[in-house]
Amino acid sequence: MKLYSEDSSPFSAPVRVAIYAKGLTIAIEPPPGGLLSAKFHAINPVGTIPCLILDNNTPLPESAAIMEYLEDKFPEPRLRPAGPEAKARVRLLQRIGELQIMTPLVELSRQADPAQRDPSASVWLTRLVRGLSSVQIYLGDDQFAAGAQLTLADCELAPALFMLAKIATAYGKPELLQAYPPIGRYLASSSRHPAIRRVLAEMAPAWEIREPA
Repeated sequence: MKLYSEDSSPFSAPVRVAIYAKGLTIAIEPPPGGLLSAKFHAINPVGTIPCLILDNNTPLPESAAIMEYLEDKFPEPRLRPAGPEAKARVRLLQRIGELQIMTPLVELSRQADPAQRDPSASVWLTRLVRGLSSVQIYLGDDQFAAGAQLTLADCELAPALFMLAKIATAYGKPELLQAYPPIGRYLASSSRHPAIRRVLAEMAPAWEIREPA
């Protein structure tokens, strides 16, 4: 198998966390010819990264689909808890992380320059704040989002929250993270996991972000 990914792609980061956490030997490469190239679109007609190329050469795009596939194919170490209620909580946190935190942050980053902003920026900022408020409800005192063990929820949330401080500062809200103490604590504790720390180190130069201490 092969994963097409880039360090600058926030949507690719969760998949790499899962791969590193499971210790999988999957080649990770940038899309051949570049993301917008005809060469890459011939491989993956959806044209997005991450994209996992399966052993039968079938392309599997979309980070959530890839992580679920890897969990089914390589169930150890587990990144999904046992029990339907616990699994539902992880899926909920993944969903909030992708749709309410990661996506708004990416959209806001595209308008970080005030001269390039349009009215959609305020909509994305509102969506981000709602996402942060939602995540905070579900975080406890454990190291990870859904308990004492790393799960797919952390694969999604940790890379997304890593971008928060820089983008919030660009919008004149440098203290935004401080308004959510459970999230700040979670970001610090989850980033101690080797797989998360490795991915944050990959993201940091691309996003010009200082890695957590």
